[in-house]
Amino acid sequence: MKKYIPLIITALIPLFLLIPVQINVEPSMILAERFWEGAGWIEIFILDIYAVILAYVILFKHKIKKVRTVYWSIFSLVFFTQFILGLLVSEKFLMSGDIHLPVPALIVAAPIYRGGGFFMPILLLSTILIVGPAWCSHLCYIGAWDNIISKRRKPKQVNRRFTLIFRYAIIIFVVALTLTLKLLKVSNLTAFFFALTFGVVGVAVMFLFSFRLGYMFHCTTYCPVGGIVALVSKLYPARIKIAKSTCTLCNVCSTDCKYDALSVTDIKSGKAGWNCTLCGDCLDSCHSSSLYLSFFGSKKNGWNYYIAIIIGLHAVFLALARL
Repeated sequence: MKKYIPLIITALIPLFLLIPVQINVEPSMILAERFWEGAGWIEIFILDIYAVILAYVILFKHKIKKVRTVYWSIFSLVFFTQFILGLLVSEKFLMSGDIHLPVPALIVAAPIYRGGGFFMPILLLSTILIVGPAWCSHLCYIGAWDNIISKRRKPKQVNRRFTLIFRYAIIIFVVALTLTLKLLKVSNLTAFFFALTFGVVGVAVMFLFSFRLGYMFHCTTYCPVGGIVALVSKLYPARIKIAKSTCTLCNVCSTDCKYDALSVTDIKSGKAGWNCTLCGDCLDSCHSSSLYLSFFGSKKNGWNYYIAIIIGLHAVFLALARL
């Protein structure tokens, strides 16, 4: 019976979070409800069943690496399809009827520029509190692109000191630029141009660097949200660790890690590096089962409970994550 507890957790999370939204929020945030009265309940039921099936495949078939890419890509596809339909077909596909650029940096920049609109920063911080850095490996609508592009090649060695400095320099740059635009009182059109340019450059970074280097350069170096998540999530009580007594130093996990979090030095130290997003790919790759997730200091079933929470949130994001 205990082995099914994670599945129960996965099933409860969408119900616990979506049913109050269905009952209390007007106009409805559940997409199906906007088109047919009562259809929101059907959507919640379908998403709940989907989440349980997904969790079952991951937990009992042990295929997190392949499955994660699929469901993460599905989320990104649903997110941007709703965006396009909202622009071309009906405003009902948008969360509020207002258009916002799907650039993750705006989670940081928009509230500074507007002096309000803290929904996305609050959502980000709330997600970090629940699943730590998994925002960057399971739930970000742009990160799924970087994940697919970087998988085309095996990762090359990078200068970690450079990427770390560059990552936090980007955050300072975004904040400083936003404050400058605000102080200069530039038009919304000008601010829109800067935001669009930053987003386009981000996509270019994926093809120019992530593709060539074989690891997620955009997410680990260019994206300011990724830098904030990496920093704040160090308070989260989960870590990928390595049992030195059984580790054979084969470095297979290192070649599978797209976040540059499992260098030879990391492996010898017995824990994943700074960039680790708890994606779980390395758990599949380890032939000696030496890698495990330490959750609240315990490795027993830690990954099962952790991924159960993530999949539950994934279903909620499918329902609510719209522009």
